[in-house]
Amino acid sequence: MSVCYGPPGNETLLSWKPSRVTGTAFLLLAALLGLPGNGFVVWSLAGWRPARGRPLAATLVLHLALADGSVLLLTPLFVTFLTRQAWPLGQAGCKAVYYVCALSMYASVLLTGLLSLQRCLAVTRPFLAPRLRSPALARRLLLAVWLAALVLASPAAVYRHLWADRVCQLCHPSPAHAAAHLSLETLTAFVLPFGLVLGCYGVTLVRLRGTRWGARRHGARVGRLVGAIVLAFGLLWAPYHAVNVLQALAALAPPEGALASLGGAGQAARAGTTALAFFSSSVNPLLYLFTAGDLLPRAGPRFLTRLFEGSREARWGVQSRVGAMELRATPWLKVLGQGHGNGDPGGGAERDSQG
Repeated sequence: MSVCYGPPGNETLLSWKPSRVTGTAFLLLAALLGLPGNGFVVWSLAGWRPARGRPLAATLVLHLALADGSVLLLTPLFVTFLTRQAWPLGQAGCKAVYYVCALSMYASVLLTGLLSLQRCLAVTRPFLAPRLRSPALARRLLLAVWLAALVLASPAAVYRHLWADRVCQLCHPSPAHAAAHLSLETLTAFVLPFGLVLGCYGVTLVRLRGTRWGARRHGARVGRLVGAIVLAFGLLWAPYHAVNVLQALAALAPPEGALASLGGAGQAARAGTTALAFFSSSVNPLLYLFTAGDLLPRAGPRFLTRLFEGSREARWGVQSRVGAMELRATPWLKVLGQGHGNGDPGGGAERDSQG
């Protein structure tokens, strides 16, 4: 692509030193926390094969850790890029590396959306629990996620270009291309998945608060997890997509206007906001620790499998039919017990028949 649209001022990813410094700090912290954290998740769940089948939630979390861990392996490359202010891998490497990043981004957000939907169904439709443990269903869902991510990530390779043999950044042939690409990325990677997460967790919280079963302590733990996941997802991805929206609007604005000049500021801030989004790949293992609570000292390194063994999906997979039968039988047992006043409905009925 020989000609690239650029906002007024010819700003690049490397133009602002504060953005480069904060981006480097976020990348280093993300690698420090995320690589061992996601490695631990993969180690815990990859070899776990429970007799009744691995819960769908555990399979989704495993692939989420694989997607997050794979992109975190690229952090040394981006740290080198920001500190030396030169891209080290040439044009082909520019396109390939950013394609892998976009692939991980889409896989992560799609898996997070599926995970929230699964949790919602486990609470609101517990009779579906046996189907949610089906290996065939898990394979189909994961195939759909990764195929969708492969397709949705393709513009990241198409629109990446090595500027002046030193800066790997977006290169659109026209303002219309820039606006369409950035708007579509924000819609598919943030607005729709975030809306799904908010909706599912809202329904889950309402249902949990409206039920009698479940200890108050468990409800508080679920509430903390829900709040932490939604807050982390929104805070870490919102700045990146705010820059997308700003640059899309700037691309459609008159070149002489103030909004068009703000597009250059967004371009210069992209290094820091992209690194902050990178940091989202490291927070999920911390949230699992946050959720475990007193399970961690009791279960040790295997707390993650114990956490999923105690999930609603696992419990309802065994108890849903038994629980339904017990609920149907309870009114009749109460009537029999109250009629004979001895708390043993079967014994009272037997004595009446003998009398």
